[in-house]
Amino acid sequence: MKKLFLVLLLFLFSCQQDSIYDLRLLDLSGKETDLSVYRGKPLIIYVWSGTCIGHTEDLKRLVKIKPKLSGDVNLISIAIMMDEEDVKEVLKRNGIKPNFPIYADPKGVFSDKVTLIFLPATIRISAEGKVEDNYPKLPKELLSLIPPHD
Repeated sequence: MKKLFLVLLLFLFSCQQDSIYDLRLLDLSGKETDLSVYRGKPLIIYVWSGTCIGHTEDLKRLVKIKPKLSGDVNLISIAIMMDEEDVKEVLKRNGIKPNFPIYADPKGVFSDKVTLIFLPATIRISAEGKVEDNYPKLPKELLSLIPPHD
């Protein structure tokens, strides 16, 4: 039984790519964007869905955090199981004007590459495309970049 379990685990891990860079997602104009444009630099990905509680507050915080990030770190957001029109509506309804790219993932292909334990989630990706951390919501290290009076 242990051998069968190990074979199954090996099969599951071999089906997943080590890198997210072969994914193509929709930008807010509906154009497909290849995530390989982020290769070579650390990447912070905020993942959310229209059903997530607290995602709008996190998105507003990310607008404040983005200017504080080092120039060698990219920040993007991915809206899982939402099309670009749904994402634009959420942003408009909540008065959010992002200063970082937001992508729609209507088919949930991102979760085929990265295990989503939480939603919303913050995923840290190394410059080589490996998942380094998978946090619920926004981690303290990012929140600490927002001045207390904001």
